[in-house]
Amino acid sequence: MDEDGADSALSTLIARIEAYAADPTTFAIPGPSTRHELWLEDESQRIDAATQLSEELMALQSIYTDDAIHVLKIAPLGAEPAATSSDDQLGKEDVADPNAWLPGCKITLSISTDVEAQDEAIPIRLAVTLPPFYPHSSRPPQLQLMSRYVGGFSVDPKLFGEILRAFYHQTEEAADAAEEDGEGAAWIGGSMDRGVKWTPGEVVLFEGIEWVKEKVTDWWGEKEAERLQSAPTSSLNDTTEQSDEKVTTFTPAPSIKQPAPFTGTLFQTTSIIERKSEFIGYAASITSPAQVASVLTRILSDKRVARATHPIINAWVCRSSDGIVHRDCDDDGETAAGGRLAHLLGILELENVIVVVTRWYGGVHLGADRFKLINRAAREALDLGGFVGKNAEDEAGKGKGMGKRHS
Repeated sequence: MDEDGADSALSTLIARIEAYAADPTTFAIPGPSTRHELWLEDESQRIDAATQLSEELMALQSIYTDDAIHVLKIAPLGAEPAATSSDDQLGKEDVADPNAWLPGCKITLSISTDVEAQDEAIPIRLAVTLPPFYPHSSRPPQLQLMSRYVGGFSVDPKLFGEILRAFYHQTEEAADAAEEDGEGAAWIGGSMDRGVKWTPGEVVLFEGIEWVKEKVTDWWGEKEAERLQSAPTSSLNDTTEQSDEKVTTFTPAPSIKQPAPFTGTLFQTTSIIERKSEFIGYAASITSPAQVASVLTRILSDKRVARATHPIINAWVCRSSDGIVHRDCDDDGETAAGGRLAHLLGILELENVIVVVTRWYGGVHLGADRFKLINRAAREALDLGGFVGKNAEDEAGKGKGMGKRHS
């Protein structure tokens, strides 16, 4: 087990599923009158589903490393999604208790991995939702890209939608209809030339995740090619012997969302550790909303950060040259955290700054205390960068032992 306990929830979940497969009588089974319509009546299939699921989770744990997989949610069969508008639900930690698993629960995991693009490892995060009794379920699992940016490019709805439809399958009704119409197979989800085929009783998570990695790699390649095409070619004068340095001017096309690499100073605090959870804050000066993606991409280039439970909780505010103030925030899975960072920037009356907090969940729920720690990490990063109070040069020079600068 790693220091922050990130793998303990998955290991505990696997052990609990194995215990059910070994002896189903030790688990509460609903009576006929209270069973949900998706309840799998065949006990042998329920046991087989649990056995296959535990083996597949162990394989994923081995392939993607312990700290790359987090158990986000475990929902009992038929449970309604919790309302997020009430004060009780706002900010509720979405790291599940593995001991809450019962036969028929829907499981949601997050998996961090890398895609290889031009000899560069680009981190991505996926959400994996397993329906009740997977793989003996009535529907396939679902994959969702959690990363907002991939290698500096903003993820577009087309890629997002294709990944949601990564698995295609055929129901009996669809097969019968296709046979009657004489139009061949009718597939639900993706298609035979775009996706991974799923059949009830077969595990497909590894194949699906690897398909997503290939899809993201191809998408990134297309975006990079578009970016390069939009850059003007060097003039003939560039190749003369007058200078060894080639100088070109490059203005990205409006349709290309790839920002220039962030070349400013990124201020990073030292770790704040509380009950095995770890928090690190970052702050940087920005002069345009377009720089937000490049700052986040730079932070995510650290593989350990990319695999955190919440890598880039952030808020930013920027006044453009026309005097308009732009601002936004992102919870990155930690409900309401981004809004609290935005509030912090507001009460400090800051402009032209982005603040980011990374959180590694340590296996112990912190409750509302985590927001205090997120704000503390953010405030320390802003102090370190000199954005609050004194000028940046004085504060950065002092540092007060809180962290470091990344120039």
